[in-house]
Amino acid sequence: MNTKKKILVIDDDPEICEALTEILTENNYEVLTALNTEDGLRLLENERPDLLILDIMMATMYEGLDFATEIRKREGIWGIPIMIVSARPPAERGYSRTIDEDMDWIHADIFMEKPVDPDDLIHNVRLLLK
Repeated sequence: MNTKKKILVIDDDPEICEALTEILTENNYEVLTALNTEDGLRLLENERPDLLILDIMMATMYEGLDFATEIRKREGIWGIPIMIVSARPPAERGYSRTIDEDMDWIHADIFMEKPVDPDDLIHNVRLLLK
């Protein structure tokens, strides 16, 4: 029986998918990747991963946020944990609120800014998969 936790990474940048896959597989996780939310939704429904790692800006500026909101609506608060790993656009960097303050409307459990530190990523993955 496969006891590895399964993680779905959705990011439109193949290099990010590859880098996260390498980090996560080195730490004994099974990794699925999708380059868009349509493919990601199919994998989510068919594979039932234990964790979703999601970019924000893909085909649209807020695609990842919209996707996370839909998943939360569908699965409720006891559904799959969601980690957002995304760059903040330059205009957002002058924004006066912190990410912690924005987590009240961002439908994710943890936000990490790119580029991520591999140790921090694994720490947060372990936290969400407890």
